[in-house]
Amino acid sequence: MDIIKWIDKNNFKGVDDDLAIELEKLSSLNEEKQKLTNKIESHKNNLKSLKEALEIIQKEIDKTNNSALKSLKVLPIISIGFDARSSTYICIVKYKKATKSFYLGNESKIRKQLQQFYNYDLKAKNLEFVKDQVKMIVSNVVSEFINTRSKYVFTDNPKLNFKNVLDRYYESNLWEYWRQT
Repeated sequence: MDIIKWIDKNNFKGVDDDLAIELEKLSSLNEEKQKLTNKIESHKNNLKSLKEALEIIQKEIDKTNNSALKSLKVLPIISIGFDARSSTYICIVKYKKATKSFYLGNESKIRKQLQQFYNYDLKAKNLEFVKDQVKMIVSNVVSEFINTRSKYVFTDNPKLNFKNVLDRYYESNLWEYWRQT
């Protein structure tokens, strides 16, 4: 129980000097406590309004992210297909609604053509690794074969084929075979 309230409630009159000093300290501490409590309430209100503003901004961020994701969906999708009849592979490039495919060759031909970019023997690597490398190479240079301003998305000059893709990749100097171990 608060001693000041008890004294006021019971009309206590016999206050000596020591008790008066302590009561004064209690009174000033109570005033300070009240000021701090008021500050806390003020900060709580401020924090509440900041949280509301943060929620509004987060909603805007979410909307912007969604529209940005829609823009990202226009990146070319590259996949490798297998023709079981002839045991050969094709590369399929899809950009927006346009699709273009080109012949890669059989597994040994692909490995042989890619070997120039690697310091280690690709024959020792599994087929999934080779396919991933083809996808990586095509994704690095496919933008040179796409014309976003034309009705026909894929250009005729240069034509999108495996030889031209490898030539563009060679010219780009993106290959780093000397760094491989």
